[in-house]
Amino acid sequence: MKQATALALCVLPFAVARKSVANGPFDVMLALAAEKKDASACSSHVCSDGYHPKANYDNITGDATDANCCNPTCRRWTCTSGYKAHPEYASNIGASNAECCDKTCSLVTCREGTGVSASKANEAGVTEEACCTPTCRFHSCIGNWAQDLSKKDYASDKDEDCCQQSCLAVECKSELGLMHHPDRTDKAGTTTAFCCRKTCSYYAGQCPADTGLPKEKMKKLVSSTSTSGALAECCDAKCSGHTCAAGYTLTPVKSDEFVSKAVPGCCEKTCKAHDCSAGFVKVPANDNLTQPSDMTCCAPSCKFWACPSGYFNSTDSTKLSGVDRSHDNCCEKSCEGYSCSAGTTLRPSPSSIPRMGDDINAACCESTVCKELREERTPTSVQAGTSTAGLDCNDFSDPDQNCSSKYKLFNISGALTAVPCIMSNLSLCKMDDSRVVTECSDLGLD
Repeated sequence: MKQATALALCVLPFAVARKSVANGPFDVMLALAAEKKDASACSSHVCSDGYHPKANYDNITGDATDANCCNPTCRRWTCTSGYKAHPEYASNIGASNAECCDKTCSLVTCREGTGVSASKANEAGVTEEACCTPTCRFHSCIGNWAQDLSKKDYASDKDEDCCQQSCLAVECKSELGLMHHPDRTDKAGTTTAFCCRKTCSYYAGQCPADTGLPKEKMKKLVSSTSTSGALAECCDAKCSGHTCAAGYTLTPVKSDEFVSKAVPGCCEKTCKAHDCSAGFVKVPANDNLTQPSDMTCCAPSCKFWACPSGYFNSTDSTKLSGVDRSHDNCCEKSCEGYSCSAGTTLRPSPSSIPRMGDDINAACCESTVCKELREERTPTSVQAGTSTAGLDCNDFSDPDQNCSSKYKLFNISGALTAVPCIMSNLSLCKMDDSRVVTECSDLGLD
């Protein structure tokens, strides 16, 4: 434009001047000027972005357009599939893949077992070495990855392309009672339901009453698929729910211990199960006491009571088993101080005779005749027989025999029978049949 304007300025005055002289030559000059303008149209044209002036643009006639005056550069070319633009080619004149683009690896044919990976498909490259990658069938998926057979022919050497997430990548939180399934760590999986196994700690707090979860079972894998089955696997019985045998009671401090671990057990012996030693008697009121012993559970009986002078050890089993112990309750009194019935008197040395038996009077007392015979008369020889019939005191009839100081002893069927001798009106010494006595103490010949 800048050149065209200058030319017009030079020609126009001349044309005006010539017009004032003659019309013919002026027309010729105008025609020459117009011809000159068409011949240099591209010289004033500025090519748009992405175009470059043609080599002979000063001599190009026609319209002053990019199409007429300029050549397109590669900046304006869009590479088709299999080709990729290169920034260094942008200013080159060209309008084809061959001129403006590099071939990409997508056009390379790889040998068997290899292929062009997605990451290299749009990269520039024309050789197998540059473009081909072994397929996924040769890739090892380990750790958090598992083999994906659907991708075995996919060309890549990356876990993300060849593998799928393995169960090892799934978070099985131990604090939630989960643990990786031991048989599935290398298997494909994305869920806890498939990849994780429940441990007993999952059921912590769910154990029934009087049971609990032992520490050593916290990480135990549960095999049951039902909650009730899992609780049966994981929960152990506690002493608080244990039934003790007869004569035993639950040890309070062990109520929270597990039955399987309680040493020597959940229960402790009570007095009810204690066998009292000889001479001790069980005290029923103490049956529920623990730490049993004779002193705790039993009371000493009269068997161990020391009877003082004037008393005798009893042979009565009922009395000996009594626990209300005293001299009177545990011992047998002596006959000393006993009041004999009419016609009887205490036997000699009553303190040495136990006051016992069904007939206390007979045990402690004897006929008053017995005392007379002991203290005032002399016994004769013992005569054996079955009765006193035919026996007499005739041997003492003489005055010098002192009939009234004698008495006869008879062993009648093993029992000593004493009969005092008396002088009759006929001066004969005879037996006093009205005073026959038996069971006198200390009668007999020395």
